[in-house]
Amino acid sequence: MDVSPETKLNNQSTFSYKSFSSPQLDLRALKSQEEPCKSFHLNPIILHTESIFQFGFLSAATDLNPLKQASGSPDQFDGHLSNLKETDEDCSIWDTPILISAVSIIFAAGVTIALVLQIYLGERSASIKGVLVSDHQRCTALGQRVLQDGGSSVDAAIAGALCLGVVHPHVSGVGGGGVMLVHDIHKNETRVINFQGHAPKTLGKKMLQNAGLQVGVPGMLRGLHHAHSLYGSLSWEDVVSRAADVAREGFNVSHTDAISKVKGDQLSQRFKDTFIPDDRVLSPGSYVQIPGLAGVLEAGLMSFYHGNLSQEIEDEVRANGGILSREDISSYIVELLIFVLDIRIKVPPPPSAGAALISALNLLEGIHLNENNLTESQTHRWIAEAVRAALLMADGLGKPKYNSSVAEQLSDMLSKNPTEVLLQRMNYSHTPPSEYHSTVQSLHTELLAGQVVVMGPDNLMVSVASSLNRPFGSRIITPSGIILNSLLLDFSLSNKTQGQLHTQQVQRPLLLLMPIIMVPAWGTCGIYTALSSSGGQNILHTITQIMSDMLVISFFRNSLPSAESLEESEEFIHAKGHVGQERKTNSGVQGIQRRENIIKVIKARQLFDSLI
Repeated sequence: MDVSPETKLNNQSTFSYKSFSSPQLDLRALKSQEEPCKSFHLNPIILHTESIFQFGFLSAATDLNPLKQASGSPDQFDGHLSNLKETDEDCSIWDTPILISAVSIIFAAGVTIALVLQIYLGERSASIKGVLVSDHQRCTALGQRVLQDGGSSVDAAIAGALCLGVVHPHVSGVGGGGVMLVHDIHKNETRVINFQGHAPKTLGKKMLQNAGLQVGVPGMLRGLHHAHSLYGSLSWEDVVSRAADVAREGFNVSHTDAISKVKGDQLSQRFKDTFIPDDRVLSPGSYVQIPGLAGVLEAGLMSFYHGNLSQEIEDEVRANGGILSREDISSYIVELLIFVLDIRIKVPPPPSAGAALISALNLLEGIHLNENNLTESQTHRWIAEAVRAALLMADGLGKPKYNSSVAEQLSDMLSKNPTEVLLQRMNYSHTPPSEYHSTVQSLHTELLAGQVVVMGPDNLMVSVASSLNRPFGSRIITPSGIILNSLLLDFSLSNKTQGQLHTQQVQRPLLLLMPIIMVPAWGTCGIYTALSSSGGQNILHTITQIMSDMLVISFFRNSLPSAESLEESEEFIHAKGHVGQERKTNSGVQGIQRRENIIKVIKARQLFDSLI
């Protein structure tokens, strides 16, 4: 069923249906060049009520009913025309002055009633300065306030990301890293600010049993500061102090299950005092204050990378068997890259696995071009195959500066020709055994990420993802409250050397964080979309599901799928050698779409991780 742009932009319903066929997310308008392009204005921007889309092959299919005609049709009046009769009744009561007065009164009353109804019953719209979405309501409000106070889109993204590091300490924080995409609509320029951590210089082949050896150099603060130096409007101190206030004033705990899952692990006394006081996991709604972390944010960059805080981090890591040094911390450099290719989907380059996403989408496009009338079960099957094949190709992308073959590998992944070869090699009848699967996928089963997406009045699109890697990172907390990452678990491990690390000097491991920006294929007219994923198991699978619907599947399907029984889908999937696991997950995608001056929030949450 085709959905008009007006319907898509104003839809307020909550949908739960089978698979990922979502006309509401259809971006086919990107290809349309028939409508004239209107220039963007700074104000007003209309924020429509957010639409929430749920994905997962265990969800029920939405029933579609044809729209009934709302206005009158000729058929409705045919039976009444015969009742109309000519009359000689005096119509003098409708003299012109009286008629005009009556009509005027009725018209005025109607306008008044319409205005009152619009105020109380109309769609929630507001003249605002931009839109920000994040994983936490308080951080969303904080970032939105930055925009209202005249901050740039990047200012708001920084405040939101730092706030998430406070209220979601199991996901991200200043002890971790991440990546930010910034697209300037007017300049048609996209920058990648990579503040992922890297390995200590002295780390060679080491075993990872010790928590201290899992810690990489934190890049969060330096990366966000670099972004601010390029795009900031408010002062750095102003932006950071807002997140510091959240840590000082306190917040309510929301994800107690994350604490419960690590309770049985070997934890420091400081960790227990913070999250498991008196050997009791914090209950939902518990109020927590971290004044030490507020001090860290306000201390500034010099203290973190060159002063007392860097010494504190080194001491804590070494006390837990690690080798991270102050020199490693002080020498950290943010990677800044500018896209030069005129491509429609913007993803971070290596060491990010963004190329794997593009490759998987290319595979799916080829599949749908070659396969007619695919069922829902077959679609799930092909997405699983495409992700698996893409990850196999991405295994070597974690060392771009030290491996001359990476550029060639990247070119092969993004071209269409290898896609045709892979389509011939992919086994549709049965999934290969697990030993043929990429080691990348097995290493990221616990990856979580904080996500912030912004579109502001400065015509900047920002998508940022930050992470400690697994929940609570290395589970090491410094005296000031900094939770340190477990970044080094991201390095590729072979099955024969599980727990053994292979690195090269200052290498950054393969990064599966997925900030994404999509721009019109031609010129500046069309739909702009910024997305980010919150991680979870099978992060690449989740984002590929949603992106495949937005850019591939919707081209080959004009309506939502008919309802299939769950048993049929599961039997088909298991017959092909996949394992379907029913479990709740935090894996989801948030984003913002903009067309001219209309902005819409997108929340797409996968209720169940489907295939492994």
